[in-house]
Amino acid sequence: MHPLKSLLLAALTLSSTLTLTTATTISGSSSSTTPTYSITEPTSGAIISLNTATVISWNTSAPSTSKLSIHLSKTTNDTNLYTIASNISNSGSISWSPPSRVGTGSDYIVVLEPSDSSESYKSDAFTISSSTNASTTYYPTQGEVVKTGQTTIITWEVERNVSEVSIYLMEGTLNGNGTGNGTGLKNVTTITTDIANSGDVACVLPGSVKSGDDYRFAIVDVKDAGRVKYSAVFEVVNSGDDSSSSSSDEGAGSGEGIESRQHKIQAVAQLASQKGLENVVDAV
Repeated sequence: MHPLKSLLLAALTLSSTLTLTTATTISGSSSSTTPTYSITEPTSGAIISLNTATVISWNTSAPSTSKLSIHLSKTTNDTNLYTIASNISNSGSISWSPPSRVGTGSDYIVVLEPSDSSESYKSDAFTISSSTNASTTYYPTQGEVVKTGQTTIITWEVERNVSEVSIYLMEGTLNGNGTGNGTGLKNVTTITTDIANSGDVACVLPGSVKSGDDYRFAIVDVKDAGRVKYSAVFEVVNSGDDSSSSSSDEGAGSGEGIESRQHKIQAVAQLASQKGLENVVDAV
């Protein structure tokens, strides 16, 4: 073969090889991005009771068709203490009740493992406590902040033989056996009465409720007032001061007050529709 022709052929071969290598490198780098996960609940310091339903939730850019597994572990070791869910869809949240055999402790974490990745993602540390009647609702959770004037979701365990319930906002502490009898627990305001025992309701706490860290909801059987479910203790934050609340109350009959109330009702209804809630209450 002519030397010039051989040189030209070698140059063409080298050029093709470099082009293919560059294209492969670029293509490989663009597909190496792996979705990350962030566990949003349980939150740091949350208190979860044994045999009581709670929620594990997470955020991710991965599609809902992705699969993952979740297990319970501790900050002091890296072992699987209890499998919570295995090879489930990436729904963003699941409900879980810690069984008695898990035991109590303050250094528990939830570990999420995507099926298509070797990475694992851990929650903040939380506490698992012994089961008590003082925490029989799913939401609000222990120590959660609820703001006045904003939509609050209350969910609770449904008992089949209870058809209707009334819900009240209470302030104070329960006695040792988890009831409100003979204690300083007082009724602050009525959230709703005689609604279907569906297990969920959306409401807006009124501006008259003052800030405090010892509030809880009471879900009462309409036919038997002695049957009460108390939520975990949560905090109420009222961003308005007394003077603004007074001026707002004085102007309740004005057009501005009516529009504000209508806006809140619409906001609650919209959120309830998005979440599929059966009961909607405006407690303003």
